[in-house]
Amino acid sequence: MHTIVLEKIKEYYLELLPFNKVLGIGIDHLDYASGDAVTSFPMAPDLVGNPVAGILHGGVTASVIDLTGGLSALISCAKFHESASPEVIAQKLTASATIDMRVDYLRPGKGRSFQCKSRIIRAGSRIVVSKIDLLNEREVRIATGTATYLIG
Repeated sequence: MHTIVLEKIKEYYLELLPFNKVLGIGIDHLDYASGDAVTSFPMAPDLVGNPVAGILHGGVTASVIDLTGGLSALISCAKFHESASPEVIAQKLTASATIDMRVDYLRPGKGRSFQCKSRIIRAGSRIVVSKIDLLNEREVRIATGTATYLIG
C-alpha cells in the first residue's frame, strides 16, 4: 500500500502539475516512514535569474523549496489517513496547500545541478511543517527554508 501511495504522489507532482515540468524536477527519494523527500533538477537557461552571473533565479529556489517540502507534507497526509480508501487519500492530497513559507538565501545559486532535501519537523492532523535545504552538485547549501502546509 505504501508503495502505491508514493507512486500516486510522484504521479501527481510529475504529471499533473505543469509548473514542475517547467522546472525539470525529478523526484529522487520519498520515504514513507520518515516523510523525507529529495528532488533534483539541472540548471537550465530558463532558470537563470542573473544572466551576468549565471545564477539560479530566487523564485526558482523558493519554488523548489516549496514543492519539496510539499512532498513531505503529502507523505504525512497519506500516513495520517492510511486507513481511508485510495479515493479519499487522493482527494486529501489534492486539497493540500502551503500556508506559510520562509526562505533564507545563503549564497548565489551557482551550479550545474541542484538537489533539494526535505524533512518533517512537525506533523499533525491538519498542519505539517517541513525544513528544506537546497544544495548544488558539490553539496554547497544555496538556501534553506521552513514551510507550513495545510493538509486535506
